[in-house]
Amino acid sequence: MKRVEYNAFNTFIYLLGCVIIALGVVFVVRSELGTSPWDTLHVAIAMTTTLTLGQAVIIVALVLTTIIIAIKKQIEYMMMALPIMLVGELIDVFDLLVFVNFHPDQAWIRLLLFTSAVLIMPLGGALLIVSSYPAGVFDELMFTIMTILKTSKMITVRILTDMVPALIAVTLTFSTLGHRGSLEWGTIVFVVAVGPLIKQYLKIIRRHFMKMNKYIDHTYLKAFGTKDDINDLLEEAITHDFKSVCVNPTWVQYAAESLKRSDVLVCTVIGFPLGASSTKTKVYETEDALRNGADEIDMVLNVGWVKEGRFDEVRDEIKAIKDVCQNNVLKVILETCYLANEEIKLASQAAFEAGADFVKTSTGFGTGGATLEAVKIMADVAQGRGVKASGGVKTREDFDIMVEGGATRIGTSSGVSLMKGETSNEDY
Repeated sequence: MKRVEYNAFNTFIYLLGCVIIALGVVFVVRSELGTSPWDTLHVAIAMTTTLTLGQAVIIVALVLTTIIIAIKKQIEYMMMALPIMLVGELIDVFDLLVFVNFHPDQAWIRLLLFTSAVLIMPLGGALLIVSSYPAGVFDELMFTIMTILKTSKMITVRILTDMVPALIAVTLTFSTLGHRGSLEWGTIVFVVAVGPLIKQYLKIIRRHFMKMNKYIDHTYLKAFGTKDDINDLLEEAITHDFKSVCVNPTWVQYAAESLKRSDVLVCTVIGFPLGASSTKTKVYETEDALRNGADEIDMVLNVGWVKEGRFDEVRDEIKAIKDVCQNNVLKVILETCYLANEEIKLASQAAFEAGADFVKTSTGFGTGGATLEAVKIMADVAQGRGVKASGGVKTREDFDIMVEGGATRIGTSSGVSLMKGETSNEDY
C-alpha cells in the first residue's frame, strides 16, 4: 500500500466520495431494478439475516480485507476497510433514517433512481481514488487474485470477482426466500458501465480540480550535477510546492534533510538508467535509499526480460523491491521507447500484479520519452492506480495532453517553466 498524505482537501473529497457512494447504494436498492454484483450480496445478507444493509457491507469488507492481509502478509492492508466501513454506516443513515419511508411505485421514479445511482456511484469511487486515502478493497482483491493465478487477464478476473458474489447472493436468497434477491437486469448495467465511468470521472477531476504543481516530480538526474544544481532544484521545489524532487541516490540524504520542513517528497531512482542491475543490487539500492530518507522509489525494470516475455521474473523482481518499500510508493519505469504496445500493456500488468503503485514511461536517457499512446495504454491497465509520464514534457500543452491521456504524475526537469507557462529548453 502506498503512503497516505493527509490534508484538508483530500479529507473533503474522501468524505464526499463516501457520502456519494452510500447515497447511490440506497438509490439503487430503492429502485429495485438491480444492484451492483457486490451490493447484490450485501442485500442478500440483509434480507436473510437480522443485519442491516450497512452492517452487511461492513462485514463483507472486513472478511475480504482479512483474506487480503492473510495472502499479502501485510497488516497495513487493514486500512482498506476504512472507507467501506464508513460507507456502511452512511448507508444505514440514509436507509434507516433519511429514506426509510421512500419506496416509489412509479416506474419513472424507479428508473430515475437507478440512473442516478449508476452515474453517481462511479463518481464517489473516483473521488476516493483521487483523495489518495485508503480505498479499493474490491480492486485490491482483483489484483491479489491475478497474482495468485499468475495471469495478466484483468478483464477475466474482474468478471470472476463480480460473478462470485452475485452467485452467492442468488443462492442465499433463492434457498431461503424463493427468489433471486436484487439480481436484475440493472446488475449487468453496473458491470458494464461502472469501470468506464470511473475512468472518465478521474480524467475530469484530475484535469480541472487538482493543482498542477502537485503532479510534478521536479527532476535532476544528470551525471554531472553538483551541489549547487541540487540546491537550485530544492529551492525551486519548495517555492512551487512540487509533489517531489527526483534525484540520484547520492543526493537522497541531503535532499531529505533540506526538505524535512516542507511538504515536498524525496524520490530517487533504482537500477538507473538501464534496469540491467541484478535484483539483489536493486534491492540493496532501495534499502539504502529508504534509510537515507527517500519517500518514493522509481525503479527501472529489466527491459530485456520484457522483450523475452519473462514476465514471471519481471514480477518477482518488482515484488522483491515492493516488499522493501512497504508503505513507500514504488514506481516502475518501463522505458516505453524500446517496447511495442503489447509489451507496454503486459509490463504494466506485471508491475501492478507485483504490487507497484505506479508505472512510469521513461528514464529520459533512452531513445524517446513519454508518448500519449503509451500513457493511454498504461492508464487502461492502471484502473485508477498511478501513471507517471516522464521525458519530453516541456510545455503546458505537453502537460495537458499527458494528464488528459491518464497520467497522474509528471516527471520533468522543466517544472518551473511549466508553472510559468513557458517552453523549456531542458532535455528531460
